[in-house]
Amino acid sequence: MKILFIYSDISGAEHYGAKKYYSGLGSLSAVLKAAGHQTALIYLQAEPSRGDLLAQVQAAAPDLVAFSSTTHQFPYIERYAGYLREALPATPRVIGGTHPTLVPEQVAASGVFDVICVGEGEYPLRDLVERLEQGHDYADVANLWVRRGDEVIRNPLRPLIADLDELPWVDRELFDFDALLAANDGWVDIMSGRGCPYECSYCCNPGLKTCYDGLGKYVRFRSVGHVIGELKALRARYPVKTVNFQDDTFTLERRWTLEFCRAYGAEVGLPFWINTRAERILDEKLVPALAEAGCAGVRIGVENGDETLRAGVLKRRMSNDDLVRAFALLHKHGLKAYSCNMIGIPGETPASIQATIDLNRRLEPDEFQFSVFYPYPMTELHDTCVAQGLIRPDHAISSYYAKDSVLDLPTLSAEELTRGYERFEALRAELALKRSSPLKHRLYRLLLALYRDDGPRLQRHLAALRGKRR
Repeated sequence: MKILFIYSDISGAEHYGAKKYYSGLGSLSAVLKAAGHQTALIYLQAEPSRGDLLAQVQAAAPDLVAFSSTTHQFPYIERYAGYLREALPATPRVIGGTHPTLVPEQVAASGVFDVICVGEGEYPLRDLVERLEQGHDYADVANLWVRRGDEVIRNPLRPLIADLDELPWVDRELFDFDALLAANDGWVDIMSGRGCPYECSYCCNPGLKTCYDGLGKYVRFRSVGHVIGELKALRARYPVKTVNFQDDTFTLERRWTLEFCRAYGAEVGLPFWINTRAERILDEKLVPALAEAGCAGVRIGVENGDETLRAGVLKRRMSNDDLVRAFALLHKHGLKAYSCNMIGIPGETPASIQATIDLNRRLEPDEFQFSVFYPYPMTELHDTCVAQGLIRPDHAISSYYAKDSVLDLPTLSAEELTRGYERFEALRAELALKRSSPLKHRLYRLLLALYRDDGPRLQRHLAALRGKRR
């Protein structure tokens, strides 16, 4: 059979500057291909017209259309599935991903999908395709919610895949990987495992763990040999420059990480990046091992500079001192450090935004990101926002990269949020100046004190002054 995946990345590719690889779809495609099926992909970087989308789907002539959805992309996907239901009602439509797993009732209520896959999708999707191919009923396939007229059959979840090594390496060709790699300057995204054990209140992982309670170990890593084998095959096939591990907490298992570092340094040797937490990198043996293996940089979630808010609201209980020590340790061993932050959380004030800016100044990250908080369904902080009546009744799901908030915060006005966002943008320029010219940075800091730490206003005045000189 031929399965057509439709992946919606509206505004994402525009933000990144290029398409990105999605390992979830790659894993689904690899399992289907191993079972003898064909796969294809429509990657939507911008909203298509109804006619254009239908033309692309009809040209692919699929036996099944499969969508994968995040929360932000679901309104688009719901609309596209509606187009297909109207124009191609005989072609089944299935949806999976994080959003359908966490809020399947909401997805089912849309009425535009024949099947909803809840949880890990490799084997349920393969079973669905095989039943369709054989002309057999698929209404009892575990992990699938199946629509029969006005009725939805809600099948139970199957156990989690205990041994990730049993899965084939992800399919890269689904994404036209040569072109994608060229557009991303040789960066390859890869996953070494699944799951995260922490209870961050804004994250989907606690909700996913709850879904799978009693069905196996939630946090799993592939064997080092399986990961290294995939990387060697990738390097032999493609002009890879940098390996980018997307795991939430790469250094979670210390023994696994040290074994990986030894093997990677000896057999792969390409620069690589990872994500982790401060308390999982404060290790005088681990960080040098990462550096020796070729680790180029580490991304760490800072999120908020106010320790009380970070612990009480976000459920992240590392101290500012731990963060400072972690970033200093990375810099000591020549690794780049990247901080991740968000503003506009419940309880946020102008002072806490400034605390986050001040902490990043102390950390001196080589780069950082910041975004406006969004309350994702089935997270603790979403429930808090609902209970406190913080979500605007007229809110629309904005892009992950939007500068505005869907919350009405009694502690932070929309204008104060905008000013905080602008100050973060000003900090990026300030830290870049510090790296390029320490002397100019010292002068800048003297001026900034005169401007009462209003970086945006100072930078506007400096820009105007440079313009007059020209």
